[in-house]
Amino acid sequence: MGNGECNISGIWDHDDKPAKLLFDLDNAEVTVYSHDNNTKAIGLVVLKALKPTSNALLWNAQMYSAAEGSYVDVQLTLNGCHQLAVSFNGEEVLALAR
Repeated sequence: MGNGECNISGIWDHDDKPAKLLFDLDNAEVTVYSHDNNTKAIGLVVLKALKPTSNALLWNAQMYSAAEGSYVDVQLTLNGCHQLAVSFNGEEVLALAR
């Protein structure tokens, strides 16, 4: 992989919770892979409609928002190949690492 190209598929650690998320690029979605505090969450779709942009470090997706009661457009930004931030309206709502 060249500079700026990271494969985001696979397992990522949630920064704030004892949970892991699985990036499945074949299905363009992110699901809960494991969650120590909430086993019922395993398998839930966290992000859907995952799409790369022309910028290799930026992805678009939709994330469920309890406040909105629906899926909202979010942006995923890679910081190197080991940190990923999910933002809604320019505000970080989820941080992942591996």
